[in-house]
Amino acid sequence: MNVLSLFDGMSCGRIALDRLGIKVDNYYASEIDKYAMKVSEANYPDIIQVGDITALDLSTLPKIDLIMGGSPCQGFSFAGKQLAFDDPRSALFFEFVRCVKELKPKYFLLENVRMKKEYLDVISKQVSECYPDIPFGIEPIMINSALVSAQNRVRYYWTNIPGIEQPEQRGIVLRDILETETSENPVPNTKRNQRHYKNADQKSLCMTATMYKGAGNNGMTLVQETHDTPKKIHDIPRDILKDNERQRRVYAEEGKSPSLLARSDSPKIMKETHDTPKQVGTAVDIKGHDQIKRVYSEDGKSSTLTTCGGGHREPKVVVQSYREVRTEEAKRLRRESKQKTGKDHTPFRAKELQPREDGKVGTVTPSLNNDHKISLTRDNEQEVYWRKLTPVECERLQTVPDNYTNHVSNTQRYKMLGNGWTIEVIAHILKNMEIQP
Repeated sequence: MNVLSLFDGMSCGRIALDRLGIKVDNYYASEIDKYAMKVSEANYPDIIQVGDITALDLSTLPKIDLIMGGSPCQGFSFAGKQLAFDDPRSALFFEFVRCVKELKPKYFLLENVRMKKEYLDVISKQVSECYPDIPFGIEPIMINSALVSAQNRVRYYWTNIPGIEQPEQRGIVLRDILETETSENPVPNTKRNQRHYKNADQKSLCMTATMYKGAGNNGMTLVQETHDTPKKIHDIPRDILKDNERQRRVYAEEGKSPSLLARSDSPKIMKETHDTPKQVGTAVDIKGHDQIKRVYSEDGKSSTLTTCGGGHREPKVVVQSYREVRTEEAKRLRRESKQKTGKDHTPFRAKELQPREDGKVGTVTPSLNNDHKISLTRDNEQEVYWRKLTPVECERLQTVPDNYTNHVSNTQRYKMLGNGWTIEVIAHILKNMEIQP
């Protein structure tokens, strides 16, 4: 089939068609953002770029079977000034209508944001006039991406593709899309940032093109640092499994399963073994060689037992939840202790690291007295736990393949992902097309 994608962005429509296994003979893309075009061409070198929609000569195109697009929405959105068709960006909607009227494709799909009913009615009237044979005209279908992803993203879809119903709820939450390890720095615990905090069992905020500005900006969800996520332990070699990177991953059975997507095989799960000691922290209060300060996880092996008794030489293991006590924190408490008592107390002892019944980080008790406790939970260590989502995690929120956008800077990745489509929603709609063999 021949496809014309208007306001194509990073070619989300092409990803959806590929996911459905629909053969595309020619994919014409109208886009002017050079970064989005770079991503599209890196993933689909056969895409035919046709430039600015306002200068597009439709007579140069062959018979088009499907026109789709999400015209710029800044003038419609409740989050904006709601200038509607007075905003030149939103007025581009009429260019979409021009293309549909002149090319008369068998199918069309238009996406846009939530807006006032008066604007919805104008759009519905315009697209209905393109297909006068459809009884009662064409009304928008509201679908929340939360049904098929970990993101709350309510959008309207106008289409003449028949039989569109709501997708089934897949129960995907943030926990299912978070990376096991990231290099993202923690963010300050400000009131502005707190509005964007989401725990791993919630959906993300609706992604926007402004989330590239980072924490505190609309669309940038902040998540708590956690290891309760899918835990990758191995990659199947490419010469054994000729598949994409995501499908070659093998996960530990102790962790969460990655999200199940319609396009992929079942995740590969393998029991993780720890044949070596697994260091998880350092007992900073113990003097001596680095080796005797090491604290090990109960999930791993013990370190080698030696004949040297005493002097803290015994292997040390952490019990349940534990957070490494940092050297700087130890020094600070030592100074405060000395100021209050005149004595140089040892602030921490490894044996005083206690688990909490609620599964949070345990409290650490200084040696000042049994009543004085320093909690290293989120309440007192606000800059440790919360971070913004990574570009890969944002790709997963939009159900885009991992690293699809990694051909440009992270700033541009965030922008185009915020402007993009949730692929699984688009695939859900397009699957109802009747395609000639």
